[in-house]
Amino acid sequence: MSEYLLSLTGIHPRLDATIQATQDWERRRLARRPLDERFARDVASLVSLQNQLGFDYFSDGQLTMSWQDIFRPFTEGATGLRKGPLVRWYNTNTFYYTPVVEERLHSDGGALDGNVDAAVLASGKGRVAVPDPLTFLDCCENRHYASREKLMLAYCDRVLGPTLRRISKQGLSYVQFSAPALVARFRQEKVGWDELGQLGEGLRSALRGTTLRSGYHTFFGNAAPYLPKLFDVIPTNDLGFDLTETDPALVEGDASKGVIAGAASSRSSYVESPTELARKVEVLKDRFRLVTLSPSADLQYVPRPVADEKLKNLSRARRLLSA
Repeated sequence: MSEYLLSLTGIHPRLDATIQATQDWERRRLARRPLDERFARDVASLVSLQNQLGFDYFSDGQLTMSWQDIFRPFTEGATGLRKGPLVRWYNTNTFYYTPVVEERLHSDGGALDGNVDAAVLASGKGRVAVPDPLTFLDCCENRHYASREKLMLAYCDRVLGPTLRRISKQGLSYVQFSAPALVARFRQEKVGWDELGQLGEGLRSALRGTTLRSGYHTFFGNAAPYLPKLFDVIPTNDLGFDLTETDPALVEGDASKGVIAGAASSRSSYVESPTELARKVEVLKDRFRLVTLSPSADLQYVPRPVADEKLKNLSRARRLLSA
C-alpha cells in the first residue's frame, strides 16, 4: 500500500507585491531592509499555506534575491566560479547566469548560509532544491578541468558535499537534486550509462556525512528511456518524474524507493482538478512505498495565485488517493 506525501519541487513564484518591491529596489526606489521584510512576509505566507494543506516537507519557495536562478548561491558562494552570460533556462521564459569554472572549485560549505529561511530549517521538515551534477555540467562553461568526469566529481566533492553537510547540521531535512539535463536533451543523444554511473558515485559523495533524505527529480522531458535501470544507478531515496512528459504507466523500478510524482504542470496556467491529478498518479499505487505528489517542476513559470491553487488541488488529490 502506497503512502502519499506532499511537497514542492523548487522555486515558487513571488507575490505581485514582492515583484514590485524587487523592481523598486533594483531602480533604487526602495531600501534593502523593506525589500527583505517584503520577502519575509512572502515566505511566511507560503509556509503557512503548506502547513494548512498538510505538506510533509516545507519549502520557503527559495524566495530571496539569492535564488534569482538555481545556480546563483553557488556562483556567488563558491570559489573557482563566477557569473557568466545570461542564458535562457531550457525552453522557458526565465534565465540564469552561466556558471563559469575558471579554477579549482572549492566551498567552505556556506553557499546556502542565509539562503534557506530560518523557520523552515527549525521546522525539522525543511526542503531545498539544488542543481544536480549533470545539469551543472551541461549549463556551465568549463575553463579549468580536463574532462567532464573531473568537473563532475569536483562539483560533488568540493561544492555540493560541504554545502549539504553544513546545512544538514543546521536542520535541513530534504535535498532535491533538480535534474532537467538528464531528460531535456532535445536533439542530443541520451546520457550514456558510464556517465550516469559517475553521476551516481558523485551523488553518494555529496550526500556522505549528512542525515538528509534526498530526491533526484527529472523534468522538462521524458525519463522513460532510462527506466527501470535508473532506480539502480541513482542513490537517492526518491526519484522524480515530470508526469506531463513521462507516462506514469512506464514508471517502474525499485519498489523500496520513493517516487516524486510531478503531476501538476508547472508550465501551464490551467489548474488541474483534484480528480485529474489523482487519476494521473493512481497508476503508481502499490508500485512504490512512498509517492510524493508535487508540481512537475518549479512553479515560478505561472502566476502566484495559479501556483497556490495547484498546491491546494494536490492536497485534495492526496485525500482522494488515500480514501
